[in-house]
Amino acid sequence: MKSPANQSSAQSGFSLVELLIAMAIGLVLLGAILSIYIGTTVAGRQSDTVSRMSEDASIALETLARHIRMAGYSQPMVTAGGNSATVNEQEAQTVDSNFAGGGLKGCDGGFSRTTDPWDALTCTNTSTQPDDIAVRYEGDSFNTEAAGGNNASDCLGQGVGTNTNSAVKSGVQFTLVEARFFVSGNNELSCAGNGQASFISQPLVAGVEFMRVRYGIARDNTESQVTSFATAAEINALGGNADQNWGRVVAVRICIQMVSASQDQDKSVPYYNCDGTLTTPTDKYLHRAYSTTVSVRNRTGIAQ
Repeated sequence: MKSPANQSSAQSGFSLVELLIAMAIGLVLLGAILSIYIGTTVAGRQSDTVSRMSEDASIALETLARHIRMAGYSQPMVTAGGNSATVNEQEAQTVDSNFAGGGLKGCDGGFSRTTDPWDALTCTNTSTQPDDIAVRYEGDSFNTEAAGGNNASDCLGQGVGTNTNSAVKSGVQFTLVEARFFVSGNNELSCAGNGQASFISQPLVAGVEFMRVRYGIARDNTESQVTSFATAAEINALGGNADQNWGRVVAVRICIQMVSASQDQDKSVPYYNCDGTLTTPTDKYLHRAYSTTVSVRNRTGIAQ
């Protein structure tokens, strides 16, 4: 028979010190696991957010690029090389297509009203606001999609009618597609198209909070090599009329600034904005800038 002393010795457990040490080790391990979990979750969430922003930015830039490449386009009516003449010992372009006039126009800080007629579009010239850009070109069922019973559509898919007088054939009309791109107050890349007479606008891509546009200009409207990049205001001050000034634009550099849909970052994340400045936001949204440069292949004054 065991003595009471032996029974007490067999039932002894951890001391208070041992228990505290075990709890401390457990808390350290739990903290490490939670830290890894939170870090992995934040990194995964940020990666997903960047991926979505990059996809949206790609769609926005491709949409802008597609229309800018078409700026000034019109189906040529004569064979290549037959649209020039010598004036004052210099080669001058002659009109050989339905559309004659400027195909591209932009504004620093946005247009005063995107619903104004092309020749009446004016600029706010507010450097802190997003830039706007407008394009126009002869549309058909090959360079746009047929819509609304018409052979061409605008940037919103609205059918555009054949209602613009030809520059070279009396009594003939053609389809002139117009699009004005801008960033709305709801952080959306939006477009106003002439499929509606009042240029009603609709959003195209969400999450675009800013757009900066710069224009690559040639020495004159017969050259095709970029000599410098300029603002819209600098283009307007080149010395010619609007069509001549904007006819010197041979490339467009677009930068759009994207913002995440929610403040799901654990802290403010610095980013480089469209002006190349490292910026620390005051919120926990994720911000990123994306850019591309587009060649203006059908600019005014260049042979088709």
